[in-house]
Amino acid sequence: MTESRRISDPGVLKALSHPLRRQIYRLLNQLGPQTVTLLAEHTGADPGQLSFHLRELAKHGFIAEAPELARDRRERWWQVEPGSWSWSTEDFKDPAGRAIANTAKQLMVAEELDRLRAYEARKEALDPDWVNAAVSSDSSLRLRPDELRALAAELQQVLARWSEVGRIDPPVRPEDRPDDGREPVFLFLHAFPEQP
Repeated sequence: MTESRRISDPGVLKALSHPLRRQIYRLLNQLGPQTVTLLAEHTGADPGQLSFHLRELAKHGFIAEAPELARDRRERWWQVEPGSWSWSTEDFKDPAGRAIANTAKQLMVAEELDRLRAYEARKEALDPDWVNAAVSSDSSLRLRPDELRALAAELQQVLARWSEVGRIDPPVRPEDRPDDGREPVFLFLHAFPEQP
């Protein structure tokens, strides 16, 4: 299984605050390795702008070049670095760091909800098998902080195990990916204390 990385440097977290960088990271996660040209087709962004943001994401360890996919020295492929990452506002002691952590979290939650809304708006056009496989669930639990941490750790283990199922290693070009019926699946979960 791949490692989880804990972000405690506000500069690293700030690198993900740009909307295009978040979109690039998400596309590389969903589609696998891509070139600037392929990313430009998906984002509509200028290749020079994309190159800058790819270098910034790489500088902070979120993505890396995949030179083994290049057909020649001019072609540059990029891929997500394996593993997950997380952060806690508690890891940022100064006000500026906390503000960055809070902003990053707010952006992430807003994008998660936007992605859910987009799915709900288009699900009638999807294969019914995918619609029936999708899940939406909520639960009201009664837990102590240590129990919530244990639940979160257990869920992270399950997600880590399932993230390995469709992983293609070593990475391949999009046209060389197996046609095995797998599609990108987005799963998000929030568990927090709630005062009724």
